[in-house]
Amino acid sequence: MVVAALGVLAIVGAGAWLAVRAREARSAVEALRVDGKTLQSQLQAYDLTAAGETLTRVRADAQRAHRLTGDPVWGAAGYVPVLGRDLRAAREVSAVMADITGAARPLEQALPRLNPSGSAGDQGQLDVTALRAMADAMPELSAAVSSGAVRVNELDPSGLRPEVADGVTTLNAALKSARGPFADAVPLLEQLPGMLGADQEKTWIVLLQQDAEARGTGGLVGAFAELRTQDGRMRLADAESRGKLDRGPLIPASAVPSSLRAHYGKDLTEWAGFNASPHFPHTGELAASGWHARTDQQADFVAGVDQNVVAAMLAATGPVKVRDVTVDSSNAVNFLSKGVYARWQNPGDVDAVTTELVEAVFGKFSKGEFSLPTLIKSLREPIRERRLLLWANDDEVESQLEQLSISGTIPGDPGPFAMAVINNGGGNKMDAYLQVDTRYDPGTCINSARVGQISVTLDNTAPKDGEGLPSYVNVRTDLIQRGYTGKAVRDGSNRIVLDIYGPVGSSAVLTQLDGTTTVPVTGTDNNHPVWRLSIPIAAGQTRTVNVVMSTPVVEDDAGQIPVVLSQPMVKPATSSAKPLTACKTSSVVGG
Repeated sequence: MVVAALGVLAIVGAGAWLAVRAREARSAVEALRVDGKTLQSQLQAYDLTAAGETLTRVRADAQRAHRLTGDPVWGAAGYVPVLGRDLRAAREVSAVMADITGAARPLEQALPRLNPSGSAGDQGQLDVTALRAMADAMPELSAAVSSGAVRVNELDPSGLRPEVADGVTTLNAALKSARGPFADAVPLLEQLPGMLGADQEKTWIVLLQQDAEARGTGGLVGAFAELRTQDGRMRLADAESRGKLDRGPLIPASAVPSSLRAHYGKDLTEWAGFNASPHFPHTGELAASGWHARTDQQADFVAGVDQNVVAAMLAATGPVKVRDVTVDSSNAVNFLSKGVYARWQNPGDVDAVTTELVEAVFGKFSKGEFSLPTLIKSLREPIRERRLLLWANDDEVESQLEQLSISGTIPGDPGPFAMAVINNGGGNKMDAYLQVDTRYDPGTCINSARVGQISVTLDNTAPKDGEGLPSYVNVRTDLIQRGYTGKAVRDGSNRIVLDIYGPVGSSAVLTQLDGTTTVPVTGTDNNHPVWRLSIPIAAGQTRTVNVVMSTPVVEDDAGQIPVVLSQPMVKPATSSAKPLTACKTSSVVGG
C-alpha cells in the first residue's frame, strides 16, 4: 500500500506555489516508495530490528507528504476543474497513509524486541511485553486500515490522470486485501501474551492426530505432549503415547451437549475416539475434562496437530533422528502416515516411535532451537487446512479464538453449509488411501423451502487386494471382532463411518448410496443435522452418497456461496459448491 501511494501523490502542481509543493511532495513520496519497499523486504525476511527502524522512516515520509498536501491552499486548489480531482485524490491518500503509519507507531519499538534471532537464542523466550504492546496497538491499526479502505474506495479513478488512477486502484486493492488479515490478527494477538504465560504459568495439552485412521477433527490421537508456558518460554513437561491415557479413567462425557453424546455414544469417553466430532471445541472440552479426571489438574489450552503440522515444525527446527531414522520436513508426512507402520509392525513400537518423535520436536522448541520466520511461513497452509486447532479453557479467551479458523469451530448459524466427516470404522490405517470429494448443490425453491443436494464421493485408492500393505495398516479389526478370518480381513478394504453435516434447520428428504435408497442414522451437532451411513469399501472401489435435503429459505440469500468445510485427511479432501439462485415468490417451484 505504501508503494501504491506513489502514483497518487506524484502530481505536477498548478502555479508557482503548487509547483514547489508538488516537487516537495514528489520527493516525500519517492522516499516513501523506497522505504516502503525496504520495509516489505525486511518483514518478509523477519529482520524485525531493521523493520522497526524503517517503519519510523516510513511514518516520517507519510507525515511529510500529508503536511505538503494537507494545508488550506492545496485544499482550495482541489476545487479547480480537472486538475482538482488529482489534487483531492493526493490529499485523501496522503491522509490515509499518515493515519495508518501513525497507528502503527507502537510497532516501531515492539518489532525489534521480537526479532527471531533474539527470541530463539534465549531458550526460546519471546518478549511478552512487546507482544502486549503490539496487541494494544492492533485495534487502532486495524481500524485505520479498515477506514482507509473505505475512504480510498470512494475515490473514482475514472476521472483521474492515468498514473494517479493506477495508484488509487492499486492502493484500493492493497487496503481491501489487508483489511481482513488485520482484523483477524486482533483477537489472537490480544490473547497471545496470556497463552505464553505472561501473567502465570499455563498448561498445554498437544494432541498428535494420525490422519491415517480418521477422526472428525483429523485422526486418531497417537501421542500427546504436555507443555508449560511462562514469561514467553515453553517447557516440555511430558510426552507419552495415547496408551498412557487409555489406562483410564474414562473421559467424563458430560462436558459436551447431550445431543452430541446421543449421536457419538461411548466413543466420546475413550481417548481413541473422543475427537469424533469435527467441532474442535468439543474435543477441547473432552480432553480437558479427561485430563482433570486423570491428573486433578487443569489444562489451560488444548491443541490438535497432525503430520503436516509436524512437518512445518521440522522445517523450523531442522531434522531429528528417531531410532536411526532421520525425519525432516520433506518426509514427516509420509513417515507418520505410512512409513512408521511399514517399518514397525508392533502397535506398541509404533506408539513409542511416534512419541519419541513428538518429544524430539517439542524438545527443540523448548530449547529455542528453531527458526521463527520459517515456522510462521510453514504453518500457513496447515492452518488454512484446519490441521492446527486450538481451544482455551477460559470462556472469554475461547470466545475470542472462535472468531478465527484455528479454533476449528463448525459455525452454528443458519445458511448453506456442508461437511463430510470420516471416522474410521475398520480399526486400521487405511484412511491414508481414502480420497473424499464433497459437492454442494443448493437446488431450487419449493414454497418456502430450498431443495438441494449434498453429494460425497469416497474413493479407496489402496492397491488391489491390499497387496504390499503392512498387516497393521491393512487389517479389518471390525471383521475380526465379528469372527471373520483369512483374506477377507486383509484385502485392502475398509469400513467408513460417514457423517454428513447439513445446513441448520434442514432435513433429509432422500438419502442414496450408489443410487440405492437407504435410511441414515440422524443426529445433531452444534445445531446442524447429521446424517450417518456405515459404508464398506473395497480396494479400488468408489462409492457415492447423495442426500437430498429441504432447507428453509433465508431472505436475500441469492448469490451466496455455500460454506463447505473439509476434514484434514492424508489425501487432502476436495469440495465444490454452486451459488444460491434467487427464489421466486410462488407456491410452485422457483429459483
